Amino acid sequence: MSRKLNLLLLVVNLGLLGYVGYFWFNNRTPVASEAAEEPPAANEPVIITTVERQVVTNDFHWGQLESEDYRTYIARLRSIGCPEQTIHDIIIADLDKLFAPKVSSASGHRKNLKYWQPEEEELANDWDAREVAHKMQEIDREKREVIQELVGADLVRERLKQKGIEDYYERRLAFLPEEKQTPVRQILERYDEQERVIRDKEVEEGEPLTQQDKARLQALRGQREAEVAAVLSPDERKAYELWLSPTANAVRHSMYGMNASEQDFQAIFALRKQLDEKWADSMDPQTRQQFETAKSQMDAQLKTQLGEEKYREYKRGEDEDYHRLCATMTRLRLPRQKANDIYEMKQALADARQLALENRNLTPEQRQLVLRDLNDETERATRQVFGEKGFISYMRSGYAQWLRN
Repeated sequence: MSRKLNLLLLVVNLGLLGYVGYFWFNNRTPVASEAAEEPPAANEPVIITTVERQVVTNDFHWGQLESEDYRTYIARLRSIGCPEQTIHDIIIADLDKLFAPKVSSASGHRKNLKYWQPEEEELANDWDAREVAHKMQEIDREKREVIQELVGADLVRERLKQKGIEDYYERRLAFLPEEKQTPVRQILERYDEQERVIRDKEVEEGEPLTQQDKARLQALRGQREAEVAAVLSPDERKAYELWLSPTANAVRHSMYGMNASEQDFQAIFALRKQLDEKWADSMDPQTRQQFETAKSQMDAQLKTQLGEEKYREYKRGEDEDYHRLCATMTRLRLPRQKANDIYEMKQALADARQLALENRNLTPEQRQLVLRDLNDETERATRQVFGEKGFISYMRSGYAQWLRN
């Protein structure tokens, strides 16, 4: 059977079959009869495999290990020394097959597609992508719960290991001991999903979030942090904030392109955390003005602590135009330094425009002429840095508005 063949190949690759054969040949221990097996408790879920059973006394067969109850099956694999990771791989592969019909049904694909049937249009027009994604998430959640119950492993993390991938949470929770990584990850993923449901209104329906929506998001964040804090020690909590708090993410965003040290991060983080904890996301005009004043005071402190050059790099990283410039240079395969050069031109142009606007000795006509010359000169310099083809691409990207405004 195909399942037996897959299992056999897995174990052969790890040398398990040779070990088992040697064990059985030298010990020739008869297999316990099925009648002697202890049945699962009445309140325990039983998952049935469709594997043929065999009983042979002198030779090893998979039928000697397989059982209708997965717990018994796993116990037998462990009893012969099967590596735990191999057990995880075997059970996950088997459950994937067991859940395959459910996945296929939820996907919306035809079971027996004919060449004349417009399946792509049916999927695009007759199926709600959000509903399909929700069904897939439910199936995956069900499978994840089964794996957790059977072998104490997280399905998402096991799949990442198989692919050699470390995703966002895997990399940022590595500071925690292994036994805490999965619980914290599951808390974060659960609240991510709840936040996504609220934000779908803004992203997919084009409607802005109401005050009630924002209050719900704020409440969810508080609940999430409380649940995470209950799992972590005080020291782990501090590390968690440095890795995963919104403040830490904002600091890292601003430090892009900055020649920064850990001490620089700590200095910026400490001041940003004070600011973020004091000021809410939603502000009226008066509160916004107070916030801007507090932020200017924070920037002055940072300039003193970081020094002129690093502070300038930090403020550059706050500007989305700089991030877009760097992405454009990467796409055009141009040196990163050129993004820095063009950003310096952007800042110089902004400063020169401001001086022209504040110069009371200029008539309106003269001011317009000065501004036009500044724009033209900066555009020529930018074109030279990009090259003709790159400059045209940059202008078409929509990120070059600063050259014309």
